[in-house]
Amino acid sequence: MVVGVFYGIAACMIWGFVYLVPLVLPTYDPAYIAAGRFVSFGLLAGPLVWLERRELAHYTFKDWSYVAKLGVIGNIAYFWCLTYCIQYAGAPFAGMCMALVPVLVALVSNWRRRGSGEALPFAKLAPGLILILAGMVIANITEFELVVQSSREGSARFWFGVFMGVLALLTWTWYPIRNAEWLLAHPARSPRTWSTAQGLTTLPFAVIFYLAVWACDEPGTPLLGDDPWWFVFVVAASGIICSWLGIVLWNAMSQRLPTALGGQLIVFETIFAVIYAHALRMAWPAPTMVAGLVLLLAGVLLSLRAFQRVRKGV
Repeated sequence: MVVGVFYGIAACMIWGFVYLVPLVLPTYDPAYIAAGRFVSFGLLAGPLVWLERRELAHYTFKDWSYVAKLGVIGNIAYFWCLTYCIQYAGAPFAGMCMALVPVLVALVSNWRRRGSGEALPFAKLAPGLILILAGMVIANITEFELVVQSSREGSARFWFGVFMGVLALLTWTWYPIRNAEWLLAHPARSPRTWSTAQGLTTLPFAVIFYLAVWACDEPGTPLLGDDPWWFVFVVAASGIICSWLGIVLWNAMSQRLPTALGGQLIVFETIFAVIYAHALRMAWPAPTMVAGLVLLLAGVLLSLRAFQRVRKGV
């Protein structure tokens, strides 16, 4: 279980950088950023197919259709919605939406695993989730005030960002649950191969999406935007590190931990995103942010303890 927790935290440490991508590419449309990231993810997966060819040969049509669905919804659709949310409604609201993911994943996955022997009674699951939710609320008090202020302005741009944030919340709740269910059902399959398969099946959709966005843009718009070298560097780095490597680590975690516990580790994505964002702004977090993060850690540790007791039969 300790190894699984390590893999989950490492994945979230990498995924925290995702929140910085729209901030370092402020002049780019979110659709370009989302598509570009997963084009690079797919291009990396291409050469890796040769290395993984023996295991991939055992994948059935059902496996390939399942991984394609995960790639399109959990990668392209999620990041596209999240990027729009960050740029239109602001990073504070995006953070608040994603703050609900660990709680929703834990509740839904625990309900879906009822009767399997791995699910926790709600009474044992609730204390950790309450601490996590309280931590999210306290950590986002300042951000919530900014969201309220923005909502009073009532701009269509802001409310479209809110809508996209809700969609991002739903897709990122769906993805880890369905991804973990497949990996738990196939314990002999390599998490690295599963990650490569996601990249490979995502590539054609990402390329089509990128070209469609470019074709619908203003005539004369450069294919790679106004700052092509910086754009290519950022999306390539996010595709290789945040997508492929992050998914490999998350898949390794998903094979080792119950989904209801693994889902709660997503709080570390928020924690690392906060750390990176404040480092980028060269500012210290507010006391409420620190207090909230402490509660988040306490909630995850409490849940980890509860699952350990279940495994030991206590």
